[in-house]
Amino acid sequence: MQSIKLIAGIVLALIGIAILFWSLQLEYLPYSSREVFKFRAEFLDKKNHTYVLSQCFLLKNPFNNTVSDLVYTWLPVNASNQFVKLIKTNVEPLHKKSGEDGVEILVFNITIPAGETAWINTTLQVTVESYNVLIENAPWLPFSEVEDNTGGKRYWAVENETYVSLAKEIGLNARDPVSASRAIGEWIVYNKIYRPMPRRGAEQALIIDNGRLKVYGDCEEVADVFVTLTRVLGIRSRVVHGIYLLEDKEIVTMWIKMTDQGLELSDNWGGHAWPQIYVPDMGWVDVELLEGDVAKIGDFSKYHIKYGFEEKSFLGSTVSYCRAMFLETNALYFTFRRVLS
Repeated sequence: MQSIKLIAGIVLALIGIAILFWSLQLEYLPYSSREVFKFRAEFLDKKNHTYVLSQCFLLKNPFNNTVSDLVYTWLPVNASNQFVKLIKTNVEPLHKKSGEDGVEILVFNITIPAGETAWINTTLQVTVESYNVLIENAPWLPFSEVEDNTGGKRYWAVENETYVSLAKEIGLNARDPVSASRAIGEWIVYNKIYRPMPRRGAEQALIIDNGRLKVYGDCEEVADVFVTLTRVLGIRSRVVHGIYLLEDKEIVTMWIKMTDQGLELSDNWGGHAWPQIYVPDMGWVDVELLEGDVAKIGDFSKYHIKYGFEEKSFLGSTVSYCRAMFLETNALYFTFRRVLS
């Protein structure tokens, strides 16, 4: 009898050891391999918000002779959660072209006499889909799927030792890429020092303030730091450039002007940049780190208008909106008229 009890005890002990070993192994498996956790991604709320957008660009010929020039004007993009329809232009465009990463541009041939000006006016319908998503247990993508999109580029210092160490400290033990992204976003929100400035990229965006690492800069530095840290961890991410509507009014007009004193902006100018992460079965999910004091992942407002993406290519410090070789762009006006449903 005692031998039977002894054998039973040994068997139970071995079972306990096996369970413990299995649980420890599970802890260190890639999260996508843990079959006991089911991946779930769904929209909890979606709502369309439509604007009629008038883009008006004032061009000037600074030369002493008549100039004919090709003028390129950027449009909001047709992308996930945004739908754009061209209504009319005051000048017939030569054609519409799509650039890298989905940027959409109208090309005009404009002739202006010496010292004179001309307007290009474009009217569009832009529908923005605000949304809130639920993402649970998202899988880590195989490195082969993200290798081409997670490398170091001009603004993303993925090989910088400080970023590598910081990314591991913040997100290496996260159970899935969305949890890692949220942890990175929360760290940025808590440690940002917001200062409007020309874009410097992630390499120069981290500073030491009172012995702590801080993110110094504006929306572009915040986005670049987020993309750098997430790409270090193998998360596919990118930067969106666009406009953020600072005012919740039926009609909002904002402008940029070139004056003798330099560039002037309206008080409500909302040029903006923010990150996105890629989630299987859902696509690109927006991340907002400057809308309140929390990191918003998949909690997207109606105030964002997308003009372009940086994943493999770069738009620089901001979208050009209107560009020509010889003619000068002296003023840019954007008027958003909300279409009430």
